[in-house]
Amino acid sequence: MKYLFKILVVLAFAKALSSCNSESKIEKEISQIPINVGLRTFHNEFKNADTTDLSQLKAKYPYLFPSHLPDSIWYEKMQGRDTIYSILEEEVEKASFDYKELKDEVVDVMKHVKYYFPEYQATPITTIISEVDYRMQVVPFQEDLLISIDTYLGKDNDLYAGMNSYQSQHFNKENIKADVAHAIAKLFVEPGNDRRFLESIIYHGKLHYLQSLFAPDQPDYLILKYSKEEYEFTKENELEVWRYFIDQNLLYSTNPELQSRFIQPAPFSKFYLDIDSSTPGGIARYIGYKIVASYMENNEIDPSTLVSLPAETIFKNSQYKPVQQ
Repeated sequence: MKYLFKILVVLAFAKALSSCNSESKIEKEISQIPINVGLRTFHNEFKNADTTDLSQLKAKYPYLFPSHLPDSIWYEKMQGRDTIYSILEEEVEKASFDYKELKDEVVDVMKHVKYYFPEYQATPITTIISEVDYRMQVVPFQEDLLISIDTYLGKDNDLYAGMNSYQSQHFNKENIKADVAHAIAKLFVEPGNDRRFLESIIYHGKLHYLQSLFAPDQPDYLILKYSKEEYEFTKENELEVWRYFIDQNLLYSTNPELQSRFIQPAPFSKFYLDIDSSTPGGIARYIGYKIVASYMENNEIDPSTLVSLPAETIFKNSQYKPVQQ
């Protein structure tokens, strides 16, 4: 028995070593992929411009100037009469962003995307002030990738005092790379028309799995937009969460309330149990991530094929079996 155990340990070590060598080889290939894009700090250009420069800025960044907004709106901002916008400009400047580091991080994500999806076309990177629009933290367009720099000033910044903490706790510089990877992942994963809970779980699982491929150096708690404590709690209680979904027959339910209870960002997930306040919001996205990761580990398939696979196919062939921590 001891001899058999030693053999199993050696085989496990050899498998792990082989996997590490393979990953190192892939990362080396990815590092050599040429991505030549620039980073444009539009928010600085706008801050240093005056009203006579507006037409030039509009020509350079037409998608940043909606046609329904009159020029007077921009004049107010340029001349410092929009108090809120002026405060945001000051706070961004005080934050002292390292824009070279930011560009390097985004380019690294783009290289990984290009490796797994060769058809991907990298775009310039542009930083903007969105007036703390958390829905626009990172937005990839055909001609540009926008980063709302004013949503990464640090979770304790006074400007975020009136926001829900479950949103502002992720407004940190360290979240940018994972957020860029998530935003680009959405370009490849189409949400399905199936209203079943399982469909939503797997959809978000696909997004987080691609995100982890595009930013492999980012820890899972950033991938999932959790705090470290929230991630550890979810990891430790994964089996109990899964049992609840199974026992309550939720996987094939079309009840729309399940979205707000377990998928969408929220202060906590809603099991309607005493433990709720200890859970992070959107806990089903973690389960989806683990199901998709298990599927990819147990099936020889590339990410470009994964994105179009039905949720049922992924679930039934995932061999997903959470264990007690």
